[in-house]
Amino acid sequence: MHSPITTTHAIPQSLPSGLIGEAAIVKCSYCAAILGQAYDLKSKAKLLATHKCAEKKRARRPEASLPYN
Repeated sequence: MHSPITTTHAIPQSLPSGLIGEAAIVKCSYCAAILGQAYDLKSKAKLLATHKCAEKKRARRPEASLPYN
């Protein structure tokens, strides 16, 4: 089966699994603080793991259960 792309300049390519395109700015998804720049997925994970914020701690706590009637 042929691909729908018929031009020679539009060859789809993907990056290897361990790379990010260029330096990416990493933000905390809980408090939206800018944590720094990451050049690969390992450094991005390290930045996210070392960031401690109240919103992140609150989101990981278990919710209070409803009383049983």
